[in-house]
Amino acid sequence: MRKMRNFSYYPWIAFILALFCAAFWAGTSSANGGPHGNFTSDTDGCAGCHRAHSAKSNDLLVVSDSTALCLTCHAGTGASTDVMGGTYLGGAEGALDGGLRAGGFSTATMDTALDGTAAPVSVTSSHHVGSGGVMWGNGAIGSGVGKSYTLSCSSCHNPHGESSYRMLRPIPSGSDAASSVYVLDQTTKNYTVTSPTNRYLGEGYGVQSTSLSAWCSQCHSRYMTGSGSGHTDSGDSAFAFRHRTDVVPCVACHVSHGSTATMAASSGAALWPNDASAPSGDSRSSLLRANNRAVCVSCHVTDGRVGGGACDSCHGAPPTGGAHLKHSSASAVGYGMVGAFSDSTNYIFGCGECHPTDSAFHRDGTVEVDLNPTTAPPGSLKARNSVAASYDTGTDTCGGAYCHSGETVSSGAISNPDYTIDGTGRRVYTLDSHGNMTYTPPYTDSIVFGRDYKPTPKWNTQSISGLCTDCHAFPLTTSVPSVQAGVGDSHQWVDDYGYGNLHAYNMSYEPIPCSTCHDGEVSPPPATGIWWSRSGMDVTTYSPLPIVDRTNHVNGMPNVKFTATPLVYNTFSYGAVSFDLSLASYDPNQRACGNVGCHLAQNYAVWGAPYRWWTDECDLCHRYALPTPPPLGPLTFGAAPTAENMHPVPMNGKSCTACHTDAHGR
Repeated sequence: MRKMRNFSYYPWIAFILALFCAAFWAGTSSANGGPHGNFTSDTDGCAGCHRAHSAKSNDLLVVSDSTALCLTCHAGTGASTDVMGGTYLGGAEGALDGGLRAGGFSTATMDTALDGTAAPVSVTSSHHVGSGGVMWGNGAIGSGVGKSYTLSCSSCHNPHGESSYRMLRPIPSGSDAASSVYVLDQTTKNYTVTSPTNRYLGEGYGVQSTSLSAWCSQCHSRYMTGSGSGHTDSGDSAFAFRHRTDVVPCVACHVSHGSTATMAASSGAALWPNDASAPSGDSRSSLLRANNRAVCVSCHVTDGRVGGGACDSCHGAPPTGGAHLKHSSASAVGYGMVGAFSDSTNYIFGCGECHPTDSAFHRDGTVEVDLNPTTAPPGSLKARNSVAASYDTGTDTCGGAYCHSGETVSSGAISNPDYTIDGTGRRVYTLDSHGNMTYTPPYTDSIVFGRDYKPTPKWNTQSISGLCTDCHAFPLTTSVPSVQAGVGDSHQWVDDYGYGNLHAYNMSYEPIPCSTCHDGEVSPPPATGIWWSRSGMDVTTYSPLPIVDRTNHVNGMPNVKFTATPLVYNTFSYGAVSFDLSLASYDPNQRACGNVGCHLAQNYAVWGAPYRWWTDECDLCHRYALPTPPPLGPLTFGAAPTAENMHPVPMNGKSCTACHTDAHGR
């Protein structure tokens, strides 16, 4: 891969736009903020890149080259992320002057020699941004080495913001991929490598690892392979035998922008997939994270003198003792590897989730169990452990482990919805752009999330019972006084009067089954028989339901997938009712559901929003006193609806329950 072309042929454009960036975005701006998203109705951000009537390029851009436009801010001026220099210029989302996780296009600060030192030097290889290159491995088996393509920044990134990791497009432009790959964004963004010496080898990507490999393979499609691919001929002349990438992610060995790795004689003379010998030498570094083939020996163990074999050359991989086989498999073994690689029937976690990620602890005469989250790679499951997490050799149990825990919620007082009084004395609620009620102060300011860590079974002698409550509440139930107005979580809330509410209560009808929103992960309830019970105060208890697919269970994130079949449940007054969820979708960053039929006229429902049946908050679904928002597609938003009182007669400040005293059994 050759270095990208020089962008100095736009000196005047770069100068003018650099001045504009400095004036328009005072200070630095993060890659997912600033001009790229969170637009307001009177945003000034559009003018940074577009001209409505005097544009110089397609898409109404102010310059004729979109990459040159990106680099006016991301090359040292305006943005925190200097992608050309490969460093972070300051802010709360990375280490000052730290190496960007993607490396750099022109220079980078990388400890590729693994000697604890690094300095900014020119990259030896980079992605071909701005000039032609070969998209190696793109296409079907036997279709050649790949197609020629010229990348731009917007080939991979959406300049208007994606609620995804690094604003990655679900389908890279020009990849010819048939289906989208969504890479979940970081909860707390970190643009730099975690090593203080800028060592890139060993940098963990946690829950993003697997999806990043799937994302990269949309362009490099034949690079995505599984177990046995190293000794099974694919039938392709150029890519016959390949290193597996399903559990060894692309980012374990490569950066995405540019690397400073150097190559010695053998590494530098390796032929390209098309059998070309040039460019050679250091230019053959192929975006690697370390010099020569250090990425190989970091997994295929070496003692500094003799290269070792696979992990099972010395011991079981994983070992058969204790509960290893309940937590991992031979498909996901590598020293320090983190991440969840579970399949439908087995939990499979990287060795580094329970053991050190630093190879200095390997073969030191001691078997270390390391559950410390403070030194864990960002995004790993280990990073979600309790700060007191540890393994107790006396009791043979782990404490504080994320994979045996559940979420907890607490809150302070929640105000009533914002409203004004119109000229007739009617209450007019203040709505946000999705047609939902607003609160002053925002109710989200009061919510505090935590975790309840359960003790684990004994590692060597005890099995888990299989009940959902072994690890977490089932369902999660919050109550006053620790949680007000049911905020933070909408599974079940016990209110000020002692009644159960929300999805487990379901307006006094049959509770919503887990499989409705977690389709394919949890078994649907049985067609016959009782699978739930309810106390005299409407607090619901679910019967245990088996996990049918562990792929999305215990993976560091809540996975929401709506059932494709209509939601049907039995009411006490109207018989069986049915709601179509085929158009429903979920935004994991906003924790919001769009077009959920059972919410009636509310087409954008935020998980954990306030709900008190004795206030007008029930109106979000019925829209008697609130306007009905315009019809929306899945998670697309129209203009903010005009707030007006839609009730047939003035409510004169009364709540719904003033007249509807027995609504939903209350």
